[in-house]
Amino acid sequence: MKPIKVGLLGLGTVGSGTFNVLKRNQEEIMRRAGRSIEITMVAVRNVERAREITKGEVEIVTDGNLVVNHPDIDIVIELIGGSGIAKDL
Repeated sequence: MKPIKVGLLGLGTVGSGTFNVLKRNQEEIMRRAGRSIEITMVAVRNVERAREITKGEVEIVTDGNLVVNHPDIDIVIELIGGSGIAKDL
């Protein structure tokens, strides 16, 4: 069965925590959901910091619309906060 592909919008304090929890708990998520998850893309403002967090495991973009509109991403998790760009996306 194909994995559930996840995109993240934001990789700050909450976003990086979410990224780490999802990566750390992949086996448990697969056991409970019956499918694995794969974080495939993140949208951020600070690309260098995102590279440090993701260790090159995912595609990093600066335009959240690329994540939202990507045809292969099944779930988008908005972790930006606030009501500006987060609301627009």
